Amino acid sequence: MTNPMANPKWTLPESSTLSRLTREALFRTVAANLEKLGPDATWADTVNGRTLDLLSADDGKRIAEEVFEQFQMIEGRKLFAGCEVALKERPDLYVLRSAAEVLEERLDWPEGVVGDGDNVFQAAADIEGEVLVVREVSEVDRLMRDGVPEGVIGVIDDAGGTMTAPILEEFEGVICLAGTVRSHLAIISREFGVPVLMGARLKRPLVNGERVRVSYTAAAQNVDAYFGDTVNPRAEVRTIDEAA
Repeated sequence: MTNPMANPKWTLPESSTLSRLTREALFRTVAANLEKLGPDATWADTVNGRTLDLLSADDGKRIAEEVFEQFQMIEGRKLFAGCEVALKERPDLYVLRSAAEVLEERLDWPEGVVGDGDNVFQAAADIEGEVLVVREVSEVDRLMRDGVPEGVIGVIDDAGGTMTAPILEEFEGVICLAGTVRSHLAIISREFGVPVLMGARLKRPLVNGERVRVSYTAAAQNVDAYFGDTVNPRAEVRTIDEAA
């Protein structure tokens, strides 16, 4: 059987250390397991009847621990958690982005601007709203029951979108501290038509109840900007009092 990993289909570089380490560990493990199966193994047999020979549960656990260890050595920090479960089950590995990430150390913030981010799509108008910080699954559960108040701009840590998907349509807009315009949250926000900034940088933490104006009319970020193409200016977040 010709090793299908000899010429990988995906050739673009990863945009994060974690994804690179994960891909490298997976490829190494699957390649080693293919060699163990020998040249007489057929592809049909491998994918249909012997999938666990390519990547077993034990392989997965070993890879996870290996990647986590390498990541912390390279980045010097824990992984950012996407949900409460990760924090509760593995506090040695996970931390909230908002609790660990250093605020943007810019010296040239325009007057009144408290943050900026990559705009997912160009909206018809800028949006003013009241900040609602959502960082825990229990908070999402409460909002699902009680509803998101009108005129709210959500501030979240998780670019995956899974946590906030049930209430995403109810926000006037979203400011996400993680991810890129390629992230899952960005994809579903386009479908729902909810303006979103990704990978937001903040001069200071945004707090519940303060009013901000977000320039969602800024040009959408080029999806290939992270791989060297043209980078559009980032959309700005201003407090209402300072912007007036």
